[in-house]
Amino acid sequence: MNQSLNCVELLTEASSSKHNGSFQFSGKGVNWKIYLEQGQLRGAANSIRLPFALNYHLRKLGFANLINTIKSIPASELETHNNEGDNWLEGGSWIPCLRWLVSYNHLKLSEADQVLASLSEEALETCLWLITGEYKWIEGQSLPQQVSTAGFMSQKIDLIPLIEKFQNRLQAWQEFRSVINSPYQGLFFNPQENSSQPAAPILLKLAKFLKGLNFRELSILLNQDELKIAQLLLPYIKTGEIKLQEPSFPLNFLPSIPHNLVDSAIEEDALKKQNKFKIACIDDSPIILDEMQRFLGDKNFEIFRIDNPLEAAAKLLKIKPDLIFMDISMPQINGYKLCSLLKKSSVLKQTPIVMVTGRTGFIDKTRAQMTGASDYLTKPFTRSDLLEAVEKYLPDFALSK
Repeated sequence: MNQSLNCVELLTEASSSKHNGSFQFSGKGVNWKIYLEQGQLRGAANSIRLPFALNYHLRKLGFANLINTIKSIPASELETHNNEGDNWLEGGSWIPCLRWLVSYNHLKLSEADQVLASLSEEALETCLWLITGEYKWIEGQSLPQQVSTAGFMSQKIDLIPLIEKFQNRLQAWQEFRSVINSPYQGLFFNPQENSSQPAAPILLKLAKFLKGLNFRELSILLNQDELKIAQLLLPYIKTGEIKLQEPSFPLNFLPSIPHNLVDSAIEEDALKKQNKFKIACIDDSPIILDEMQRFLGDKNFEIFRIDNPLEAAAKLLKIKPDLIFMDISMPQINGYKLCSLLKKSSVLKQTPIVMVTGRTGFIDKTRAQMTGASDYLTKPFTRSDLLEAVEKYLPDFALSK
């Protein structure tokens, strides 16, 4: 049964908790498989198999000369793999193709891994756009045998920065959402017969490509990012000089540009109107968390208690707090390391972080500042100590008193 999905939240939490295994997502007739090792991405694929997708990524990475070479691979090297598995990681001809290219020195192993990483990233990005469907986590599941046997994909990819990159790209796509609903829409040149003005030079130059190619295909041919192409062609789409066609089969099964960020913005505005400030408290001690919640109360603040530091990053990315109080001495990951990690996030880098600890030494305070902490609160603290820090870093609360 379909349900509302937040793939970003699920993957971020699994990455922050350093899980090993695989996610299986499904929606609108498409399945995705995403493999994690110690919370890092090992591989991702979906069940949409396009005949020329491997050629697309070879061209994208500068290996276009190998497209003709692939045609000379003996059928006996590929035929036993064509119908196996649900995606290219589990079966199909792409892995055998790359294995053959490496075996005959057309590609280095590291270059083959680049191609597979590019294929994985494309699958991951489309999965992040999925907002309804089903998912299943399979603990401990590793990459399919045909991948590990070939010696491919030995390198892991940091997942959270990759998700942030794709979220930023999604926001850029959403700026075009009123006109463009998918990067897989086909583009057609549609000259205006009754216009007294000639077509723009850029349209005349691109006319030979605007015969049904989608934004991603154009990006490879023109060696430009697809978002830049969308921005360049947007005015001509609006005037009707370029017509858009819905994605062709099977690309029409992939998610379109979602609206969920707009809904999130509405929810955030509603929360601000309630004049409640979001404060996250991270400490492995329930006693300290109880004290913080009692001191702050719930009249002016929405308090988020986090007692597992390994889950903190994923929860904070979702909460987007106005202020963070964080213990330094925690198991598995200390406050210094967690603070440094949070400050690398585009979502949280401007959020004030106050370190809470029983340590009072100059070196400890200096180390906290070096990791990006805004301030230092020493245990034991009083209610007035806590509120003083809140008023310092939430000036709007101080003014509202």
